[in-house]
Amino acid sequence: MDDFGDPPAEDRYDAAETAEQVLEEAVSRFRQGRNSEALDLFDRAIALDPGSSRAWNGRGAVLGNLGRFSEALESCDTAVGLDPGAYKAWSNRGWVLGYLGRNAEALESLDRAVRLLPEFAEAWSLRGWVLAALGRYPEALESCDTATRLSPEDVEAWNMQGNVLAACGQHEEALRSYDRIIEIDPGIAGAWFNRANMLAALDRHDDALDAYDQAVAGAPDYAEAWNNRGNSCMALGRPADAAASYARAVSARPDYAEAWYNSGSALSELGRHGDAVAAYDTATGLRPAYAEAWYNRGLSLAALGRDDDAVASFDRAIAASPDDASAWYSRGNALRRLGREEEARAAHDRAAALDPKYAGA
Repeated sequence: MDDFGDPPAEDRYDAAETAEQVLEEAVSRFRQGRNSEALDLFDRAIALDPGSSRAWNGRGAVLGNLGRFSEALESCDTAVGLDPGAYKAWSNRGWVLGYLGRNAEALESLDRAVRLLPEFAEAWSLRGWVLAALGRYPEALESCDTATRLSPEDVEAWNMQGNVLAACGQHEEALRSYDRIIEIDPGIAGAWFNRANMLAALDRHDDALDAYDQAVAGAPDYAEAWNNRGNSCMALGRPADAAASYARAVSARPDYAEAWYNSGSALSELGRHGDAVAAYDTATGLRPAYAEAWYNRGLSLAALGRDDDAVASFDRAIAASPDDASAWYSRGNALRRLGREEEARAAHDRAAALDPKYAGA
């Protein structure tokens, strides 16, 4: 958020005029992404003029961008308390409440903003986001439609509309929203990423790869784009390309557990089970209750002939997901290969009880 309200129409006394100068510099720093510097300046502006609703609103916005949402809410509350007609402060307050998961209150704030200024596109867009979080999708789409009608060149409004449509499962319609962003500004990597995700959801993986390539061309360390590119490669039966994409994802973000898991899956598909186990080890180190990673790790260990270790891995998968029939079944297979027939039979019986397709194993 970067709306702090409009400058006062009239000059104030000297101290307030100085506060206004500091405030304008704070806004400038914030819009340059220099959040910590902006916060210091907003604080200075407030010290000079504690009654400036615009300064308190700006402080709330920058605190929100820093992820300090509880403090941000306090500042936004002060802003609207000082000026109940500050529509931008009500909008920012709604944005902050949304991030705090207080969606009903967020909606009240955003409703207040659009009542104060019905043509305020950003508030309509945020209102759609909050309504979607409340599961009120038809209203969310109406709100997003209003935002894009009011501000047809506003990429944030189109992005919000696309996100709501995607959440509704309307992938074709969401794709059109993301395409509109790309028409406005082809250099937005996130729009290419979202476009690719919609194409993948529509099983158009070749087209999705082209869009992921555009995303990573604009943002070479875009870990999520590299990961999802790998997923499309896997869907196309190209595990080597997928493994290369996942390697780029974890290089950009070493704590990305899902990408390590996906890397393990691609490496296993290539018959590189030792490397796959190493990838699964990293995934489970990052997320100890990652049932799918423990399960696939067990499969790779079994492929390496390490059935004792495989059983231990299946046990970890079952501990994390006790009703996973496939983990019980694979555990039984490993136990049978180890000659532990009674335990194998018990594991297979449990698998069959959970999923009849395993009956008779």
